[in-house]
Amino acid sequence: MTENEQKQQLSVAYVHAVAARAGYACQVTPVDDDSVDVMIAARGWIHQNAVLRSPRIEVQLKATATDVFKKDHLVFKLPVKNYEDLRQESALPRLLVVLVLPKNTGDWLDVNEQQMTLRRCAYWKSLNNLPPTKNKKSVSIQIPRSNLFSADQLQNLMRKAATRNSL
Repeated sequence: MTENEQKQQLSVAYVHAVAARAGYACQVTPVDDDSVDVMIAARGWIHQNAVLRSPRIEVQLKATATDVFKKDHLVFKLPVKNYEDLRQESALPRLLVVLVLPKNTGDWLDVNEQQMTLRRCAYWKSLNNLPPTKNKKSVSIQIPRSNLFSADQLQNLMRKAATRNSL
């Protein structure tokens, strides 16, 4: 398995773990031709103001081991195809989730009898309704460091999806 394939699999594992902790199902899409790698699904009515039962969120996963951090945000170069797919209206809300890993591959994951540690973390951003780009290769996306992809944040995002509020 290549290093990029390992990053991809670790990003899937990260999102699965966060979704499980939040109480949601997570399914890997068999074909990623629409910039959707996984779908996260809640069950039933999850909020008293919900207008949608069993809301779902689609996620495009990316991972990097480069230094992307600025003071209060990170900058990730997203391929134009993914940018265009994620910025347009869709039936389900969509997120970009970027897993940031240490540079040294040996530091990515540690397992012992006490814990399994995946080092660093992932951040999310909705690109819905961003303007089209004239770029040909990639678009630099700024993701606030406050958008840590955690169980609490995912629950908040799912509540917004259930009430049809934009993410």
